[in-house]
Amino acid sequence: MTETFASGGQLKTSTLQTYTYLGCLIFLIYAIWYIAVWPGPMGQDGYSLIANINEGNPRWTGKDPAWLLYALGTYGLSHRIEALVLPLLVIHIFIFTRIIGYMYIQGWRKTAVFSLAFIACAPHVLNYSSSLYADSVFSLSFIGILFEIWLALKNKKAHPHNIAIIAILTPIAVFFKGNGIIALLPIAYLTYKLSGFQRVFIITTTLGCAIAISIGGKTENLGKGHGALEPLILFETVNFMQSKPMNLWETRHMVTEKTKEIMYRYISQEDIDKYYDRDYWDTLWHLNQDRIRFRQMSREDIRHLRTEFFKYNLWRNLPAFISSRVNIFMASALAQGGIIPPNNSKHTINLVETKTEYNPLHLSTLPNAVDKIFHFSLEWRYIFWSPLLGLALLSVCIKKSRHLNDHYSLIIALTLLTQLGGIFLFSIAAEYRYLLVLFYAPLLLFPMVYSMGRD
Repeated sequence: MTETFASGGQLKTSTLQTYTYLGCLIFLIYAIWYIAVWPGPMGQDGYSLIANINEGNPRWTGKDPAWLLYALGTYGLSHRIEALVLPLLVIHIFIFTRIIGYMYIQGWRKTAVFSLAFIACAPHVLNYSSSLYADSVFSLSFIGILFEIWLALKNKKAHPHNIAIIAILTPIAVFFKGNGIIALLPIAYLTYKLSGFQRVFIITTTLGCAIAISIGGKTENLGKGHGALEPLILFETVNFMQSKPMNLWETRHMVTEKTKEIMYRYISQEDIDKYYDRDYWDTLWHLNQDRIRFRQMSREDIRHLRTEFFKYNLWRNLPAFISSRVNIFMASALAQGGIIPPNNSKHTINLVETKTEYNPLHLSTLPNAVDKIFHFSLEWRYIFWSPLLGLALLSVCIKKSRHLNDHYSLIIALTLLTQLGGIFLFSIAAEYRYLLVLFYAPLLLFPMVYSMGRD
């Protein structure tokens, strides 16, 4: 299971050649794609990010401080969108090269080729990785850091490159999105298993990132990011308060009177029925702010609403809550939400002030070819985009690790399962990008399953 090393811990020449050739191939594919879509799809979140940085109010994007600090340090200093996107592409290329190269070196060559063609270089992955969204780089970094932790635990030693990669990925995998906090569990376990300088280095790196992001966020007044619980409570409370044609006593008492009193201060029953969308909460928060005033809800009302939710509303509406969670998860998994096309910046870049120019080389054939490839993939997304392979492999991995008493693999698998459970419980929009971590999961799970079959 260990990687091939020469004396002194240096990677052998053949191993370096494998990584070099693979990295160059992935780099070439990503370079061609990015030249065709330059500066990358913006989408609503990207537009909001650029516009708010231009106006000096990045906190109003509602994103996590670590992502905003990264955006300020790249786009904010240069006012070039490509300055933000290009480092993200480098991270993608590096992680894909690292894990797929490892598979190839271990002799799992068919799996390596499959992972290269249908995961690393899948059109929708190329599209998300070149966009102004944090989801892809966060999801892949989350998988990447779990992979390095698993290797270190499995080999019962951490090579310097394992520790270095963990340190590089920690700010992205842990802090770019709120649910990255889950990665601290296996990091803490690895730290417990290590000793000496390696233990001190990981602790120092992790705490240093947390402190730096906290100080930077307060200095730049970036807020606390997008919370998970309060949006969920608002979204599901509106769901519970939908008017029902069967005007029964039961349907008129789906939530407490205290809940109605609070909600009606900020939204009417007419607008509750009109603007609730089973797949998106955007109509309740980002849109229709002239009629819906949830953004102005007082902290006291939020606290009372949370109390009522857990005291009565959730349990009274458990079937509606579960169906809502299943609906959003499945709509996300089937990519039935809004999908940003590769040429999205063509229509949005002129809406913001930036030094970046769309398609500066004035290409036509290549962008059209990329667009056709993407839309072909989109038409067959139920096959090519499916995250269900990752879910199936996760089930196999948990079952095998329990059967073999492979505690290290089980810890990693349960960390990923916890991440997916959080996505299932707290998602309030049917966005495929939230499940990219599950689509990327086979990169981690294939090696784990194969290693258990071989041990």
